[in-house]
Amino acid sequence: MDAMGTLELQWAQGYNGTSAQYINAKTLVHACGSNVKFIDTETKQETVFPTPGEGVGPLTVNSNFGVFGFSELCPQPRIFVFQYPNFLQQAVLKDEKGAQLEYLSISFSAGYHLATYSGVPDHSIAVWNWYEGTLLCSQSVSYPPPQASLTVSPTNWRQLCLLGEKHLSVWHVEQCNKTSLILSTNVNLPAEDGTLPEHENLNDAPIRRPVHITGANTEIKMTRAAIAGVVGENAENLDVGEDVKPRVKLMSQCWSPGGDIYVGCAGGQLMKIEADTQKVKILLKLEMGLLSRESSAILPQPAGSLESLHRGASLTEGIPEEPDAEESQQEVAEETKLQRGDSVFLPEGLREGSLNCITLHKNGLYAGGEDGTLRLISLASKDGHLSDVCRVSSPITSLGFSADYQHLAVGTSRGSVHIYDPSAPGSATDLLDVHFGNMVGLAPLGPGTKHCVTCREDGEVQVWSVEEPSLVTCIPIGVQATSLVCSPSTEVAAVGTKSGHVYFVDLSNLQSPRIIYRHHMHQGPVLHLMHDREGKVLVTGSDDGYVFVMDPRPSTEFKILGYIAVAGEISSVSVLNEGNSGSGVKVVVTSDPSPQTRPQAPATQLVKFDLSDAVLKDPTSVHGSTRCDFTDEGVQKQTWKLSVPCHGACLAPGGLVYALAHHNKRLQRFNLVQTKGENEENNYTLQPDEEYLSHQLPGGSVMLSTHQQWLASCSPDGRVAVRTLQQIERWSEVVAHSFATGGVGWMRISTDMQYLFTIGRKDGTLTCYKWNFSPAGKTEASEAMEFARGHNTKMHSLRRLEGASAATMPEWSMVKIVSHSDSRPDSATQWEEKLKNRKEEAVSKDEIFTTPTPTPASDATWLESKIQQAIRLESQQYSDLKKELRSQIRDMRRTIHSMMAENAERPDIEKLDRSEFNLDTAEQKRMQADADDRVAALREELEFKMLALQYLRDLIKRECWDSMKVKGRNVLAFHTNTDVSNYPLRERTKQEADEVARVTRIRKIEIAELAAWKEISKTEAAFAVSRTPGPDEQFPDDASVISDFETNARKDVVEVTTKASTGPKTTQEEELLDDDEGAEGKEAPSVTGSLAEGYGGDNEYYYSQFDLHTREQKINQVVLLKDAIYRMKEAFNKQFESVAQMKQQEMVRIKERNARITKILDDLDLAEAAWQPALTIDEQPEKLLVVEDSEVQVEKYVSPEEQKVIEQQKKKEEERRLKEQGDNARERGLIDMMGGVLEVKKEDELKQDIPKPTFMADGKLETEWTEEEKKAAVDYEKKVKELAEEREKYRKNLEAELKKLQTQNAEGSASFDEALGQLFKRKVKTEMVINQEELKIVRLELLILAEEELACREEELYRLLDVKKAAKVEAAARLQEARGAVEHFREEYENIVAEDKVMDRAFKKDFADVPAHLQDPLYRAFKRRPRVQRFRTQLDPATAAANPFADRPPSARVSLHSTQSLYTALDEFDGPVNIPDGIEPYVWQRLCEARRNKVEKEQQVKQKALTLAEMNAFLQKRTEEDDRLMDDIDDLITLQNKLREDKMRWILNLEVQFLLKQGQVEVDSGPFIHDYSDSILLHRGVIEDLNSNIKTLGDAKLQIMVESKDFRKGIHQLEWERRRMQMQKSDLDTKARDIQMFRMTKDLQVYLGDEDHSAMTAHQISVLEQTIASQTKNHEKRVEEYENQLKELKRTIRRMEEQNRGLDRELEELNVSVFERKHINEVNADVRSDAAAEKRMADIVQRRKLVDLAKAQAQEVAVLRAEVERLRMRTFPALVQVEH
Repeated sequence: MDAMGTLELQWAQGYNGTSAQYINAKTLVHACGSNVKFIDTETKQETVFPTPGEGVGPLTVNSNFGVFGFSELCPQPRIFVFQYPNFLQQAVLKDEKGAQLEYLSISFSAGYHLATYSGVPDHSIAVWNWYEGTLLCSQSVSYPPPQASLTVSPTNWRQLCLLGEKHLSVWHVEQCNKTSLILSTNVNLPAEDGTLPEHENLNDAPIRRPVHITGANTEIKMTRAAIAGVVGENAENLDVGEDVKPRVKLMSQCWSPGGDIYVGCAGGQLMKIEADTQKVKILLKLEMGLLSRESSAILPQPAGSLESLHRGASLTEGIPEEPDAEESQQEVAEETKLQRGDSVFLPEGLREGSLNCITLHKNGLYAGGEDGTLRLISLASKDGHLSDVCRVSSPITSLGFSADYQHLAVGTSRGSVHIYDPSAPGSATDLLDVHFGNMVGLAPLGPGTKHCVTCREDGEVQVWSVEEPSLVTCIPIGVQATSLVCSPSTEVAAVGTKSGHVYFVDLSNLQSPRIIYRHHMHQGPVLHLMHDREGKVLVTGSDDGYVFVMDPRPSTEFKILGYIAVAGEISSVSVLNEGNSGSGVKVVVTSDPSPQTRPQAPATQLVKFDLSDAVLKDPTSVHGSTRCDFTDEGVQKQTWKLSVPCHGACLAPGGLVYALAHHNKRLQRFNLVQTKGENEENNYTLQPDEEYLSHQLPGGSVMLSTHQQWLASCSPDGRVAVRTLQQIERWSEVVAHSFATGGVGWMRISTDMQYLFTIGRKDGTLTCYKWNFSPAGKTEASEAMEFARGHNTKMHSLRRLEGASAATMPEWSMVKIVSHSDSRPDSATQWEEKLKNRKEEAVSKDEIFTTPTPTPASDATWLESKIQQAIRLESQQYSDLKKELRSQIRDMRRTIHSMMAENAERPDIEKLDRSEFNLDTAEQKRMQADADDRVAALREELEFKMLALQYLRDLIKRECWDSMKVKGRNVLAFHTNTDVSNYPLRERTKQEADEVARVTRIRKIEIAELAAWKEISKTEAAFAVSRTPGPDEQFPDDASVISDFETNARKDVVEVTTKASTGPKTTQEEELLDDDEGAEGKEAPSVTGSLAEGYGGDNEYYYSQFDLHTREQKINQVVLLKDAIYRMKEAFNKQFESVAQMKQQEMVRIKERNARITKILDDLDLAEAAWQPALTIDEQPEKLLVVEDSEVQVEKYVSPEEQKVIEQQKKKEEERRLKEQGDNARERGLIDMMGGVLEVKKEDELKQDIPKPTFMADGKLETEWTEEEKKAAVDYEKKVKELAEEREKYRKNLEAELKKLQTQNAEGSASFDEALGQLFKRKVKTEMVINQEELKIVRLELLILAEEELACREEELYRLLDVKKAAKVEAAARLQEARGAVEHFREEYENIVAEDKVMDRAFKKDFADVPAHLQDPLYRAFKRRPRVQRFRTQLDPATAAANPFADRPPSARVSLHSTQSLYTALDEFDGPVNIPDGIEPYVWQRLCEARRNKVEKEQQVKQKALTLAEMNAFLQKRTEEDDRLMDDIDDLITLQNKLREDKMRWILNLEVQFLLKQGQVEVDSGPFIHDYSDSILLHRGVIEDLNSNIKTLGDAKLQIMVESKDFRKGIHQLEWERRRMQMQKSDLDTKARDIQMFRMTKDLQVYLGDEDHSAMTAHQISVLEQTIASQTKNHEKRVEEYENQLKELKRTIRRMEEQNRGLDRELEELNVSVFERKHINEVNADVRSDAAAEKRMADIVQRRKLVDLAKAQAQEVAVLRAEVERLRMRTFPALVQVEH
């Protein structure tokens, strides 16, 4: 097949919302499956570039150089860089340090650099020079994000930004000539509320107190990692759960011209990050509210646009299987509203997901997100002005500006691309709309050469043009689709859905496609739809095991012909028309009949059946029943087992089947003619007879071309192989899709065999390949095309007729289907309940019950409808017979009921058993067996549940009861609420006992060692005292001195605390507190901090609280304390057991007394009840584990076996009783001889009355008594009286005994209650002591924990030090390498500079043949250089106003432009017009060559200088890095030393627990406990003596103060009298002086002398009025003068303005003249002689000096004048006015 030609990519369609970017001003590029697609936004012309690698990964473009790059989707991927539009390969980037599995992100810089970020397992960032194809540097990322995007700053390629959801790092590339280094800085992300969490510095951690320290000031720096016990790299990024706020989720990023980074977050926050300082600023967040009051309206879409076709249907994932009519109407209403052009305003402000993608513009920041709204955020204003500029139909996933920033490409997740014009807000045109989604079906549309049809998962049916790659039309069916096929006989597409329906879409009119019919075929999804090539049948397959065959023609209304059953899920279906048109159709179906079928499992069974033309014309002839199922004989059904699991079977002519093997992935051929198949019960194994090389991955499908000569196969490996059946071992192959996205989903060959269509499994793309036949292949291709023309001609008439039939069919609508059902159908449960009620009603009325014929559901499958129809037909056919049988059954039921009623009236001996009336014993047995099975299953289930509960019970009992050495129980008082519980104790484990023994041994050894050490110390001290140390002898060492000091200090503390605790004490614990340190050296309880000694917790091996320095000592002390607590609990439990036994004994005694009390109460006939105490469940907890029969409220189930045992026991008991009722000689003798009792009691005798004499009993009168009878009567009365007296005496005795017994019960119970009260007090004291010991344990454990934290912190500091040292070594190596490189490069630079100077000096030597008078102009021409203008982007005003980076062009473009401009100017200088006079052309040519060489050398010097400066900067940074690391190492060493000191101080500064009386604590209590941090411990006597002295001195002071008060009182009175008299004297003196000093003025004399005061007042008023009039007149005159002056000033101002305008015009002319002269001077600057320039320079310098001299002299003159004036002022006298 490969000799026929090759398959060339014609076009591809599909866009999944990935990055769509401009490669120039009007071309948009995006990934399309395994291809790269280019779209001209003006002409909408599309170009598809087939990639050379394995798929297309991340894609990026560089619009400055017109290149695009992408990576592969395979292990060890490569990166390809191509030039657009000629598609020349610029570079293939691959290196050992590159990605191993995948690239997650790639990004171009504005120049020649490319940055990449690789995924697992390396997670590294690399920077490449794509122009040279070299790797500059790479660095792995610490704590890498799983998914991230990498961008390069457009203005500085050395700045990169890596962004993940929870990761943001800024990377800087530094260069030293050809060596590059990349360094990163992580950015501390803020919380969602905008707050910036404080980052903990491990070198400067906050101060933490691990535990509360009493009286100590120990403060230790402790980090969160040390507290958590984390060491290593995780310690640097440790977040404590309770302190961590949720961080922002990063989504998008873009760079600013200044090098800052704008970051959009998922929560709607917008951040600005400075790349140099990594400072974070929150620009916008949701809490800022409505940031703008402007919101633009959504413009309506054109009526014929693709957008309007999609907006009306629900096309997202998770679509319901059937659309809701009401929701559809609502969407249609919204669509209508939009098409009318109504304004729909969007909500203001940002939302969550609004910043999923952002890009920068001169107007601001454009942002888009999940709400489908494109927003413009103004960055100029501080308040962050926000406005909605446009809305698209779907969530925005991509934003990209064109190269001129005039258009913005907006990509969406729905597969559409819109072009937005920033200059026209609110408008967006549709560029591309292909409705993204995975494609599930593909088929050419008849005649199969012009159009092809695809269907997506969400039910979108699309028709594509083959010749012009464009979407012609589309129609949504509204449900999830699973398959598609087009009929060759009509222009109708059949779409299979997930709900089991098959929709038929009429595509005869592509402008208005419509759904014309629907069949519900399967219960599960329709996985397979297959036509034959003539369109006779349509075969469907699903996972329900049925294969349906239908007529695909609209004229038959898609009639279903029948079905067959196939075991398992169907894997593939193949249909073949073999021979002429009347030969019928053959169908092959493969399936997997295994019970555990997995998705896309390989087939292990093959079924073949034939459908002849006779069967197709009359399918009822081969139906097995009214259900339309085909018989195996009628369709010649055959079944085989496949020896090899296969995928995608295809039936070929000659009975051959081709399939793809699952294990070896080869193409296998099976011959069905040689192997005859049988039915499913006796099927045979089918072996392959040929195998051919094929694909690389299992799975796929195989299909046959229309002319049945070509075989095509596809696979998840992404390849499509086409081969001929004649040369099947040779094939042509094309990589259509990437294996990383699932490979090829389906493929189809056009009818004329010119095109191959493929769809991806998960990439949502459609590709079209066209054959480029070779000369040898054109012959075979012409045969195929000839067959296609003949086939189309034959099918044309049928297609036209069926098209007309389809046109007459009405459009199918879901609303019509819903309207057919008037009410909601009953559920299955409701139906069964109604049926049961009707049956019971019929039985109760003795009527005939007729089972209603079931009706199919509203959306039943075709098979269910057929089954219901068959049932109805059967019911109609046998209705009379059924009615007769029901009547006979009713009569039989009546007869049996009468017989049963008669039987019930018979005697028991004549009654028949009820089972005798059962006519259907087999049914009874079956029902009984079913009931027994259900009972057995239920019993088994209950047994399992009970077993689980029993296991749980046993587990709890074993853990909480059996394992307890002492079970927990309570003892309650008899008459009070006192309740005392014991201590439940477990049996000590062997490990615990061994631990206590080990610590005890250690303490014994330590005590013995300490005693020996003290003895040795005493001996050495005595020896040292007995002799004077000589000159060669030494004094005791420091250790012994320190040890003695510690011992003395401890004794002092013990003495102080012991004396402080003295006082009157009566209780046991107070006596213990009073105990001083004994002879044996035991510490007092006040010092030990516990009263455990008096409660069984004493231990001579305790450590002193002053000796617990090391960690091992604390651990050993904890072990001893726990042992003491255990022993104290045991001691209390012993007392508890004695009290519990006391209660039991007392209860036994009470019970014995109560027996007598009960007897006495009965004898006294009292209604009282004896007080009988009982033990509660808390006192007998073992009863909780035993269930008494009285506690079970339900009736106990007795099994048949147990029932037999019970009956046997009853029988034995009855026999025993009957036997005892026989002749018993012992009992009979006792009754006869002693009245039935062995002993006669007194109370029994007293109960017997005296028998009356007979005459008295007979009622004989006393008058009739005889003497004997009278004596007898007297004796009787006497005996009665004596008996009464005895009875009264006995009753009193009983009452006294009763009172005594009750008193004994009360006294005994009260005595026990008192003992229990004492035990309760003991329990309280024991609890107190245990809490004291536990407080010690808690303190010790906290100390141990703090030491562990200190150790963890120390280990972390050591690790950091090792890391810093390793970094220091690397930095030193880099510094040394950089220093060597700089030195070497400086030598090269100096050599080039020297060569440049040599070239300058060699000029006269090279041009020595030139005359001397011509050498000067020739040298000036040699030194002349062109003026290279500064590079400015040649942009039109619109682009410059829109491009934010217009003012900062990339350095690569600047360098390239400068070089090109320089050489262009040199070419102009080399022209003949610039040859000086007298210079020969050949000399000029030599000069031009020398000048060009000199310029090139100067450029090299300049370039080397820049490189050297960059290398010096690199060296400086490395030096600073080395110094910084050295400082860090020093800081770490300082921290280590400080930590050691703190740790030692922490170990030595112990916290000791004391026992003090409450009155001796004079510290103010806090909210919960006392704070003793600022307290001291003093002796009680000191405080008492001090208080006594204070009281004595206070009394004396009070006495003195009283005396002083009385004396001062008299003094104050005298002083007051003195002051009063002095004030009176002063007042009198003042009055006398006033009288003497009173002065008589002239006015006063006139006033006193003149009598007419009114005339004088009037005269004064007239004078004042005249004065006012004169002043008014002078004021008006003065105002008039001022107005005249103002007018004159205005005239002067106008005149001066005219003069200024004239001067301005003069100034402009002078400026023009000056600029002209300046240009003339610049032009003539080169031709002027150096001597003239030097002369002018000398004149200027001389003038400058003269001016400076004049200024200096002027300053000296001013100083001299000031001095003269000062001297002159000194000679004049000063007149000062003196005031008195």
